[in-house]
Amino acid sequence: MTRTKSTLRPWKYLLLGAVFSVAGAVALTSEAPSRSVKSERIDPTIEEMLKQARGLQKVGRWDAAADILTQLANDGHPVALYHLGRAYKNGWGVEADLDQARLIFMEAVRYSFAFRGETAYELGRLFQRSSGEKCAEIALQWFQKALAWDYPKAHVQLAKHYERGVGTERDLTAAFHHYEQAAIAGYPSSTINFARILKTGRYGLTRKPEKARFWAERAMAGLEKKARDGSASAAKTLGRIYRDGEFMEPDKALAREWFLRSADLGDAGAMHDLARMVLAGTPDEGQIEEALTWLRLAAKADHGGALTALARLHLKGQYDLAPEDAVDFLERGVATGHPGSMEELGRLYAEGKLVPQDRTRAMELARKGADRGHQGSTSLLKDLKGQDEANLTTIERKAPLPTPSKEG
Repeated sequence: MTRTKSTLRPWKYLLLGAVFSVAGAVALTSEAPSRSVKSERIDPTIEEMLKQARGLQKVGRWDAAADILTQLANDGHPVALYHLGRAYKNGWGVEADLDQARLIFMEAVRYSFAFRGETAYELGRLFQRSSGEKCAEIALQWFQKALAWDYPKAHVQLAKHYERGVGTERDLTAAFHHYEQAAIAGYPSSTINFARILKTGRYGLTRKPEKARFWAERAMAGLEKKARDGSASAAKTLGRIYRDGEFMEPDKALAREWFLRSADLGDAGAMHDLARMVLAGTPDEGQIEEALTWLRLAAKADHGGALTALARLHLKGQYDLAPEDAVDFLERGVATGHPGSMEELGRLYAEGKLVPQDRTRAMELARKGADRGHQGSTSLLKDLKGQDEANLTTIERKAPLPTPSKEG
């Protein structure tokens, strides 16, 4: 679907950017009293304008919808702020701008209104995508607020944070609680993760295959319904389940069908997964070209895995791809926070291959990747430290002994 871009001037709350520090983002709403809408029922004229804006979005008239939402948001209507924040997050009628989206959501969440929980959830997702020191911790707090404001989808992200120890100490009891609550609430992607834990007995949990299968079947039914209703994410998840054969025999044909459905809906992750699945087999020339096309489309959407995968193909010179083009893909991959790109670019800097040798930069990239739990980056960091220690020992051995003084 083609989305036209409005020439709207930046929304007025962009000027508040200097006021909101990342560290104080959550504290701001917890310390400041909630603003209330003037009356319990939205003014009929405003309600009609909001319906008009949403209707315009549904038929692809993104710029006209953004004009209406901006007008209402500038007057301080929280529902309009919420929808305008989503417009800036997704590039619906305005240029996509995550910082702008965050500031608009920050203003909206001050109000006590119907979408307050959803707004807190959106803020959590935005902070997850940020790279500041405390962003993961702040994201977790926004998800906690979303849950407190009756938005059960927050269980999905809280489960991940507690399971992986992101922004908090790992707490498997809390993680399992949120996974089960997300499953009960009907979020199939999270339900699948819960089924995986039950099936494998991850983290020392007693394996419960029957319970795992129960939740998996329930999740897959939900995923298929969502996928047929147009959910790219659900279709991608189904593709992965059939590809890997987690709860049944692998079925590459069904995996391809669901990946294609998701990719056609614009999901960069599905494009990446489809391409990798094709290249992992014995593709013919046409299939190779198809896979590279999907990878390039995913890379164009700044999918970190696709950028890394393309870079690795270039580095190996596969399919007549030029190795020197790998550096650009890796730099873009690093910018998205993908640890695979951090490892590969770090190795290039360590060896002085395709880039000037820079061991400090190599160490920095390896450390960033290792901090994300990436094994390749951890291995590179260990190698670099070992080499430095070996070099230091060699220098110390070669250093001349001090000359005794004449008095001695």
